[in-house]
Amino acid sequence: MSERKISIQAAVTAAFDFAKVNAPKTAGVLSIILLLNIASVFTPGTPLSASHLALMALEALFGVIAQGALYRLAFQNEHSGDPEFRVGPLGLQWGKPELRLLGADLLLLFLVVLALLFWVIILIVSLGAGMFVSGTGAAPLPPTPEQESHVLAAFAPLFLIALAVYVRICLYAAATVAERKVAVFSTWSLTRGKFWPILAAFVLLKIPIGALGLLAALAGEPHAATIVLELLACVLDAFLIRPMYCGLYAHLYSGLRTTSEVQTGGARGPWG
Repeated sequence: MSERKISIQAAVTAAFDFAKVNAPKTAGVLSIILLLNIASVFTPGTPLSASHLALMALEALFGVIAQGALYRLAFQNEHSGDPEFRVGPLGLQWGKPELRLLGADLLLLFLVVLALLFWVIILIVSLGAGMFVSGTGAAPLPPTPEQESHVLAAFAPLFLIALAVYVRICLYAAATVAERKVAVFSTWSLTRGKFWPILAAFVLLKIPIGALGLLAALAGEPHAATIVLELLACVLDAFLIRPMYCGLYAHLYSGLRTTSEVQTGGARGPWG
């Protein structure tokens, strides 16, 4: 475990400074993400429709490309002259860092799906046992709003667990690029004892998007003001929030790892 302290103010300031300097250098890929965000907002259909799923997949792909470019910039000084850390025109490139980031994201997605299936099985078994004990059968009527709220409440613990785990491993992308290997869970030991400062910095960076979302909800039915707020949220997400999170995690990773970890290829942790 690293004994270094985390200054929330310094971390957020470093994230903002990183975005201010490096967002223009990756404007190409960030512009594509902006267009995909806008398309997702104004494309009709449910979130699980084919068009929305296709946009989500494209956004995830270009998100990996943007992360690759931003983390290359974050760790260029440590790998001076290494062609692997050269950034493509306006942040558009595909190489080993992007492949490693994609592999790390797919592994995490696989683990999330497994956890979700496991939780659903637990809920089904618990529901079945409750119905057996009470002697009632399955309700033939559609679920009421109260029943739907109970279902959502049943998934709240899973969400909290996922958030806690993510905060502990949130430096995985920075480590994956810096260490030049897939580093899922290898930063676990670095964040031990740092949960609350990291969570606070994470939440602080979300405030601008959250405030715009709240204003859009208060505006009610879609009209000019709502559209402007949604467009502004898309711009902030692409050109400020995403680069700031990369800057935050690069700053935290660089500050928490020790000299021995740099020399031996990173921290050790479960599944590292």
